[in-house]
Amino acid sequence: MRQSLLLLFCLCLSATTFSQSRKTAKTTVSPDDKAVEAAVVRFFDGMRAGDSTMARSVLAPNARLFSVSADKTGKVLPRETPMNKFVEMIAQPHPQVLDERIWDVKVSIDGDLATLWCEYAFYIGDTFSHCGVDAFQLYRSPEGWKIFVISDTRRKENCDLKAAQAAKSKSTP
Repeated sequence: MRQSLLLLFCLCLSATTFSQSRKTAKTTVSPDDKAVEAAVVRFFDGMRAGDSTMARSVLAPNARLFSVSADKTGKVLPRETPMNKFVEMIAQPHPQVLDERIWDVKVSIDGDLATLWCEYAFYIGDTFSHCGVDAFQLYRSPEGWKIFVISDTRRKENCDLKAAQAAKSKSTP
């Protein structure tokens, strides 16, 4: 009897583990996943084009922008850049294109809330500036997915510039 109960317990445990791993493994891309990614890509397309109207079209009115990095003393803190200032900077004429290339995009959605996580490399023209990870929080509005928080990390080391080059190739027509 004890062996039967032990066997039953082990079977239940393995079935639970299997069902949890299947639930967390995402194998298909939904239309919402594509729409979330399209909103983020539109934001960066607006930045590349110097088109603040395009960039703003996918932002919530109260969107916020944070960067997490170390200061000169090595202390790590989030710093907020006012989104209006950032969008105004996009609209300023630039002699070179501001190009944020993204790859390894992961989207998670629960109802009307979405998170997009990706690696990126930032270039000014063809000159590498920095890399890191972007984390976007979006909500489903009547007009489509809107970004309400952008957070990023910034570094100059351990950057996958081959992936950045491949990301540029994919976005270039």
